[in-house]
Amino acid sequence: MISFSLIMAFINYRDEMQAVEDGIERAARGHAKLIAALTADKIEQNDFAPLQPLLNALASEPEVVAAKIFSASGNMIAFDSSSRETGVSPASDPIARRVVGSREPVSRRNADFTDYYLPVLREGEAVGAVLVKMSNGELQAVRGDVLLQVLVLFGILIVAVVPLGTYMMYRSTRGISRVTQAANEAAQGFLDPNMVVDANGEVGELQEAFKAMAVNLRKTIKHIEYLAHVDGVTGLPNRLKFENTAIQLIDLSPRAEGAVLFIDLDRFKMINDMHGHAVGDELLKHVAERIRSLVAEYFEPHTTSAPFVARFAGDEFVAVLPGMTDAGKLVELSEIVIEKIGRPVRVDPLSLIVRASMGIALYPQDGQVADDVLRCADMAMYRSKEDGRDQATIFNEKIREQALERQKIERHLMSALDNNELRVFYQPKIDLVSGNIIGSEALLRWTNPELGNVPPFKFVPIAEECGLMTPIGEFVLRQSLEDMNRLLAEGHDLKIAVNVAPVQFQSVYFTDRTLGILGESGFPLDRLELEITESSVMDDPARVMDQIMPIKEEGVLLAIDDFGTGYSSLNTLATMPFDTIKIDRSFIRDMAADENQRAIVQLILMMARQLKMKTVAEGIETPLQFDQLRTWGASYAQGYLWSPPVEYAAFAGMVRNGLNPAATMDATA
Repeated sequence: MISFSLIMAFINYRDEMQAVEDGIERAARGHAKLIAALTADKIEQNDFAPLQPLLNALASEPEVVAAKIFSASGNMIAFDSSSRETGVSPASDPIARRVVGSREPVSRRNADFTDYYLPVLREGEAVGAVLVKMSNGELQAVRGDVLLQVLVLFGILIVAVVPLGTYMMYRSTRGISRVTQAANEAAQGFLDPNMVVDANGEVGELQEAFKAMAVNLRKTIKHIEYLAHVDGVTGLPNRLKFENTAIQLIDLSPRAEGAVLFIDLDRFKMINDMHGHAVGDELLKHVAERIRSLVAEYFEPHTTSAPFVARFAGDEFVAVLPGMTDAGKLVELSEIVIEKIGRPVRVDPLSLIVRASMGIALYPQDGQVADDVLRCADMAMYRSKEDGRDQATIFNEKIREQALERQKIERHLMSALDNNELRVFYQPKIDLVSGNIIGSEALLRWTNPELGNVPPFKFVPIAEECGLMTPIGEFVLRQSLEDMNRLLAEGHDLKIAVNVAPVQFQSVYFTDRTLGILGESGFPLDRLELEITESSVMDDPARVMDQIMPIKEEGVLLAIDDFGTGYSSLNTLATMPFDTIKIDRSFIRDMAADENQRAIVQLILMMARQLKMKTVAEGIETPLQFDQLRTWGASYAQGYLWSPPVEYAAFAGMVRNGLNPAATMDATA
């Protein structure tokens, strides 16, 4: 009986020690598998920032001494910041390189530590290695406990209490299999923070430690997911979250129908430039919340499930409206929403107004996958901008055709200046009293080998949006001054008017570059007139003043173009340093048939006289228009009655030889 007891005690001692050693290795392997599964894609993408929290969480466990991650070349790329490992860790580990090369784990044990190396695999390829260093101090303690248990067991066996020893063995090993199972599940990406702790002693502590690690890792993963899917400025879902949700609602739901809204804030960049990005971000927060609440208020009652609103890009927002397909209702509600978006927003101490353009696309008729539907809504939004902004447009096939044409124009326009495809034409400007040419307006024209003659109304807005208008505007200014210098050298008394696009004022270098071009040209500055549209003046009068006053002080004349279309106040007009008012052609065209238009033209002319400003009437096509404007006191005129815009050679011929006698006689008859 005693011999049997001794044999059983020896076997129990051996099994206990083996179980504890195996438990430590299994725990190390479980930790390593968990870290490897969570970090494989981060290592491949060189995104090391999220690795630190994972290693810190693991190293906070009592039995873990250190946790490290190595690159495929064996270089250490991340380690826990609270490591209890003593000494200096080498930057490169040959064992890590061997593990990566063999793609097999390596376990090393000494009296103090157990090191477990595991390759990090990504689609079958080793992209790095993980090291988990476990303390064997607890193993020594367990060894002492086991020896004590063996002695007690031996004593008890001596008195024939074998059942009690058997029960103690059961108590000391219970729960290890549960921890091992949870570790294997965690290595596959399934974290269970609700694991039952049903063991006592160190095994119970191991269960508690693993449960705490699972809870911390789950919190960390949720926070990372939040940061990855929520826009940091507005708090709305971001583009990644929108794309994933749109795929679920549209791509993966074949019978689904509904609409997508694409909302772009008009001229938001100007607010950032004027007031700074801090004010711009605060404004975005208010506008985003306004859009979210307006979509919920007006569109949600007509949808089959809650609309999904997200910030798509800088000043762009998108919304998916499941089940809403009534085009008329969509446009009607969109116009209401746009009007409410455009109401003032208080960003202390400022009161800001930002308006929006919206595009609407329906699915599945406009597209059966989210990318296609979004692209259609984007095209419809650009149509809204082209048609005057601050409105909603629903997508149709004509918009798609025009968008393709727009892309083709944009592609060719990018190289038009370098390929010498742009030319400056001149339309004579006539003195209404003498009937003589007193100057001209420089007008841009583009002829492309593939597209032919492209009208300005098609390519100028594209040039403005693509950032090409500044170099193109400078080209027009240089070329027109060079051409007019040649005519001045011949002794002709002429002035030249050159348009300044609104987007040119957005450049902080506009004034300096313009003065530089004028200085290089040698052109008499009192014979140059810069035409500025009324709408660009009204967008930001103070900024325009700051940029044009240094040019005005050099003697350059200024004209306000398209007057009557931009809703400028008389106070603004009176305080701005303009010399000339150009009456928009829309008023001239309708004078004969519309008494109100005639009255408006007469009022503009009377106001100009009171302000001691010259006037230019655009678009004169009939002798009657000419006669009325001359009678009412207009200063100058231009239009097809005398000549369309022509190339320099043709214009120079008119200056040298005079206007076509027939045209002159018709105009003065």
